Amino acid sequence: MKNLTLLILVSTTTLMLAGCGGTGDSSDAGASNEGTVAIAGWDATNACALLDKDAVGAALNDKVTEATVALVNHASGANAATSECTYMLESGGRASLMTRNSPIADNTDEAIKLAHNATQESVSAFTDKKVEDIPGLGKAAFFVPGINQLNVFIDDKRFAILTISSASNESAKATAVALFGKIRI
Repeated sequence: MKNLTLLILVSTTTLMLAGCGGTGDSSDAGASNEGTVAIAGWDATNACALLDKDAVGAALNDKVTEATVALVNHASGANAATSECTYMLESGGRASLMTRNSPIADNTDEAIKLAHNATQESVSAFTDKKVEDIPGLGKAAFFVPGINQLNVFIDDKRFAILTISSASNESAKATAVALFGKIRI
């Protein structure tokens, strides 16, 4: 379990850092008074508001007893707005949704490739399973088997990481993709 937790942390951190430091035009991003970048009401500082706990429970055939938002960062300068929602399940399992919205268009092809490759390198230390590209979902998406993590670059500024580690490995990819469809984008 310690290795799994470390892998999730490394993957999340890698993806958060991969999108930082790019360049782009921020003229079409509207910033609120709190420094949160909002695109059509999509608030990355409140991941729990973007994916309903009942949808998570239904997808995982378990009741969500608590949904808690944490790791909130408001956008400032070139720094992205982020948060993570943790969904505690009645069975003792958990799921999480990390959201990121950058004030600049830093989800470049290069940043996406870097995140994909860094994630593959991280999981290679624990398994021979390969990160799987998921075509047709956002600008780019990939699934990390074993930890059951779906990484979606929604567009040039937003991405989300949905982790459903307690899901059955056989159905996790399909479950994650279906559940991602429930996120308010």
